[in-house]
Amino acid sequence: MSSVLDRSNALSWPQNAMEYWKADRGRLIHAAKTAVAVLLSAWLCMRLELLTPRTAMVSTVILMMHQQAGMVIARGFYRGIGMAVGSLAGLMLVTLFPQRPMPFLLALSAWVALCVWGASYYRNYQSYGFVLAGYATAITAVPAWSNPYGIFDSVVYTMSDVAIGVVCASAVSALLIPQHVVPALLQSGQRHFAHFLAFVRQALRGQLSPEAIDAAHIALVSERAQLESLRSAAVFEDPQLRLRNPIMIRLNREFLDASAGFHAIRQVRERMARLHRDDCWNALRALHDDFLGILTVPEGTPLLPLADIKAIHASIRAYVDGLPGRIQAQRETLAGMDDEGQELFATGAALLYFAARDFRDYLTDFIALREGGAASADHGSAKARPEHIVSTANHMAASAAALRAGIAVLAVASFWLASGWVGGASALVAVSITSALFAVVPQPAVASRHMFLGCLAGGVTAFLFNFFVLPRLDGFTLLAACMAPILMVGSYVNSFPSTAVLGLGFNIYFCFIGNLANPNVYDPTALLDTGFAMLLGIGTSALAFSVVLPYGSDWAMQSYLRQIRREVVRVACGSPLRDGLLLRFESGMRDFIIQLQSRASTRGGARSDFLGWAFAALELGRAIIQIRMDGANFAASLPSEWPAAQYAWQTSIAALFDQVTPERHAQALASTRAALQAIPRRNFVDTSPGTLACFRMRALLHATELSLLDDTLPLMPRAEAAS
Repeated sequence: MSSVLDRSNALSWPQNAMEYWKADRGRLIHAAKTAVAVLLSAWLCMRLELLTPRTAMVSTVILMMHQQAGMVIARGFYRGIGMAVGSLAGLMLVTLFPQRPMPFLLALSAWVALCVWGASYYRNYQSYGFVLAGYATAITAVPAWSNPYGIFDSVVYTMSDVAIGVVCASAVSALLIPQHVVPALLQSGQRHFAHFLAFVRQALRGQLSPEAIDAAHIALVSERAQLESLRSAAVFEDPQLRLRNPIMIRLNREFLDASAGFHAIRQVRERMARLHRDDCWNALRALHDDFLGILTVPEGTPLLPLADIKAIHASIRAYVDGLPGRIQAQRETLAGMDDEGQELFATGAALLYFAARDFRDYLTDFIALREGGAASADHGSAKARPEHIVSTANHMAASAAALRAGIAVLAVASFWLASGWVGGASALVAVSITSALFAVVPQPAVASRHMFLGCLAGGVTAFLFNFFVLPRLDGFTLLAACMAPILMVGSYVNSFPSTAVLGLGFNIYFCFIGNLANPNVYDPTALLDTGFAMLLGIGTSALAFSVVLPYGSDWAMQSYLRQIRREVVRVACGSPLRDGLLLRFESGMRDFIIQLQSRASTRGGARSDFLGWAFAALELGRAIIQIRMDGANFAASLPSEWPAAQYAWQTSIAALFDQVTPERHAQALASTRAALQAIPRRNFVDTSPGTLACFRMRALLHATELSLLDDTLPLMPRAEAAS
């Protein structure tokens, strides 16, 4: 019996291996490519007789943390820029403060703090450039500050190593079984579209709770932010896609408009329910049901074929074209309804029309991107002009990260000077690297723990390899054969999101602490000293990020909340009207909402309050900018008293967002109603641009009034909300 079981188990091994290969084929291939790229960079450095190939090897490891060639090339481009700036800064510091330790270390800590501020404030690849500019200065300047004449050689060697690492990583990623960004971008875009359809259906049906639909909205905008990151890398990889970059930028704008529009529809519907206006909702239900009938996609469908998306697009075009007449016909059946009900119906109908139109434009560009053509000409000129948006974070949060980095660098520098420790230079380099890297990860506490464990494992492995394996090897071929499995293990662990930092830290510090030299030197004391210095630097940085103004503390959330409210006051109400203002505001609010959601809060109620402010700011800020734009573009269609009413309205809303008081709330409500009375009611059958603008302005003003009366939003003073 046991022999039969053994035979069945033996026969299952090939099947299990095949299943494992099918499941992890991409990860295993990428791990092998990482080992090839790292070893190729080491071989080139040795062939060119560079002294320490570890800088090139570390550069290659960091670049190969991404599997797609476009991501590697894009990150390599910004790595080269950052290393060049950091090396020049190191040259300047040594020139200004030769053999003067205290001024040099103060200047170095200030420079690292400044770069960490930039890495925390800017997003995407600008952030990565700041990261490199910060710790490249430490890599080039710290080992050479006591010998000023050697700084130029240090800069030349460092830049040469980095250039070799960038070239090797980019070449191997692009030429050896390449994985491209473009297919991943298009596939992620189709998956995002399926989630977008689900969000639209949920918003119109009203089957989910407000918390659930808000969570779905946040998940949707987070996916869009990831698509924007892929888009930024795809233009480095595909020249044809670079020509279609304006379409992708426009897609971002259209998604933000459409998703915010359907989110506003859901909020207006909930306010109808609170006011017990079932008659208004019943009048709108037929319009909603017709739109939902177009989106007859099976629930949970991961990817829709392009033919099905085209069919949905054609149906939505016909729906939008016929919607004004149907709204007017439905409105004529409500002649006996009171003014409040008439206004609620007009608001819901207008929001549906403009949300459906934005969704139609989104689908037009979505299809054009996949067919390789230009976008259709049915967009307005404002949408047809692409805008470049720089994603940023909160000033105070970035300043806190800079303060942590400066304190950590100064602490290690002071310990170095006080102790006279030979390995203090390595600890200073480690704390500079770790402080810069921690500034851009979403959860520094978890990342610091994984980085410390990765460094410990990498240091132990480097010690065993250098002094038990390396002395027995003869030639680069054997060296590569023995190093490849170690590098593949780190890269494989790095491919899983939950252990990405652990695997990256293992490979980085295995290469850095192992310090493969040309020629190699048998020095166990130096290797152990470097390993201890790396652990000390990482631990100091982790301690600073945990103790000094922690990442997820309430003060950081309050800082984000103040900036969100200032965005309404300064951008929506105060910025001059220009192309791209609405996209700039929406993109900024999207980033702030994502960052608020990612930050851990000690009180769940506080997070809910912050997200309530974020959605209120997004809704009212969009309304203010859109009304300002329509008022400027269609001034001839508006009465003479409108400019004064608009100014009083946006001024009162800005004052309310600056400080919520009963007096300011009452003034905002009164000015909103006055502005609503200043815009005449029009016939929806007339679809001229001026008439549609008036409908949109009235709808947005009435939605603002409902928001001001909503006791679930933080715009109403707490005493009034409680009563």
